[in-house]
Amino acid sequence: MTDGRIQSVVAQNAELRVLSNAEIADCLASLAQLLTLEKANPYKVRAYRRAAGLIRGLGESIDDLVRSGAELRGYAGIGEGISAAVREIVETGTLKTLERLRSQVSPELAELSTYPRLDPVRVLRIYKKLGISDVQALRSSLESGEIQQTFGQRMAQHVRFGLVETQSILLYHAHQLRKSIENFLLTRAGVERVEAVGAYRRRVETIESLDFLVQARDFPKVVETVKRYGGRTPLLESSSITARYALASGPFLCLECATKRNWGIALIRTTGSRAHLRKLTRISGSLKGLDAESSFASEEAFYKRFRLQYIPPELREGLDEVSRSRKAAIPELVTQQEVRGDLHAHTTASDGADSLLEMASAAQRLGYEYLAITDHSPSLKIANGQSLEDLRVQLRAIDRLNAELSSFRVLKSAEVDILADGSLDLPDVILRELDMTVCSIHSRFSLSREQQTNRVLRAMDNPYFTILGHATGRLLLKRPGYELDFERVIEHARERGCFFELNSSPDRLDISAEIVRIVREAGIKIAISTDSHSTAEYATIQYGIEQARRASLSKNDVLNCTPLKELLRLLAATR
Repeated sequence: MTDGRIQSVVAQNAELRVLSNAEIADCLASLAQLLTLEKANPYKVRAYRRAAGLIRGLGESIDDLVRSGAELRGYAGIGEGISAAVREIVETGTLKTLERLRSQVSPELAELSTYPRLDPVRVLRIYKKLGISDVQALRSSLESGEIQQTFGQRMAQHVRFGLVETQSILLYHAHQLRKSIENFLLTRAGVERVEAVGAYRRRVETIESLDFLVQARDFPKVVETVKRYGGRTPLLESSSITARYALASGPFLCLECATKRNWGIALIRTTGSRAHLRKLTRISGSLKGLDAESSFASEEAFYKRFRLQYIPPELREGLDEVSRSRKAAIPELVTQQEVRGDLHAHTTASDGADSLLEMASAAQRLGYEYLAITDHSPSLKIANGQSLEDLRVQLRAIDRLNAELSSFRVLKSAEVDILADGSLDLPDVILRELDMTVCSIHSRFSLSREQQTNRVLRAMDNPYFTILGHATGRLLLKRPGYELDFERVIEHARERGCFFELNSSPDRLDISAEIVRIVREAGIKIAISTDSHSTAEYATIQYGIEQARRASLSKNDVLNCTPLKELLRLLAATR
């Protein structure tokens, strides 16, 4: 957060006594942190953390709801105990249980409770090992590289995430926040029409600013009303047609007012990246000038005027989409309805929450033709990797299940660890029994780019290697992942007949849209897979589809948009 933004927020906080949802959420998150140190019931700790996340993203003011006597237990995850705690925070400005726990711990832990995203157990390990005792020293150790050198990259990333206030949020978090803000604008702020634009509409992986185009008769009134979103959302700056706020959940909130007459051109101007708009205006001329002289009530009207093929919002990044539009060469982008199955899913046989039958039945209810069961291989003990004997038992269970199912096939597979030397974590005698494999790295992230690349290349030399799973191991906003020489990896995959995975897990979205484009251009099919550990996680396919559309993928580029008979032929051809 910039100094100017902090000063603006502080100034407005001083004027208002109402507690923001973020302040209430921080109290609950800090309580969860201290309860962890007490080794309290883990379900209780998780309940407070979930409630904090829920409250932070709500549009309604929790402070107003409490003071009006509203029932909070109607919100999912807020039971009697948490409801009472929230009321106490609003009515007294504090929480006795939180203050009691703070008074009982050391000054070091009391200070940590003001940083609820930090794991106190991890930080105490750092304090003890490095001989430090406060957050300022923790920051210094982080910046000097001492934490990473002593404890590794993951620990350093955890501390950085916990200490550094970021404006960015993940796209899937922005989805829910967008719904909340749109509802507030339409029902409370007097907006007649609203659409999310900017990076969100382009489905960028992380969102720093959540931007909305609105149509309203009284925009100044809208600006004032939005200041009450979530209890209090500070206004940073405004003009006659724009406003910018600091959202408690992290990103900026930006509004721009448009009219019915210029809605279409305003959508184009507020959606495209700067690079995209530069290329577009070489054809159309100044958008501001066009807005003044012509009416473009829809985007389609704009594209028709300049004889351009419609450019889907996800592609408006300033690459080759404008030139392709002029040639009518933009493909029909893949949709979720075209997905025929999931090629990466876990069961209770490793670290999943649901059984083989439950996972298969849920996939069949979605209208899928097939599902690959990919439980972890033996070396990944942290994820309860299956023994060879247990895997054989599972394969026979899949055979029995397939004999009972109609119009659906469970594919025998495994998520096979790529070991440090590039060998696969299952012997060939087992691998040849499988229909396919998802081969992934889960350890030794610190290897150099050259070592990591050679590791993957050697793995691909195994004839039973099918799909490279989550190829960089990244976790968005938390872990950058390891480096690969993708030029070499992609060429080797093309030669060996291997495929790539686009992992739909919204915290991963691995690989990036940029790499997906290169893989597609090499003629390699990509599996959009959920890496589901429960039946509920099948829904995350949405996020992989969004990423695939950003990379200009059509259904012909996607492995699991292939009918079962053709898929089996493709899988057999890799062996």
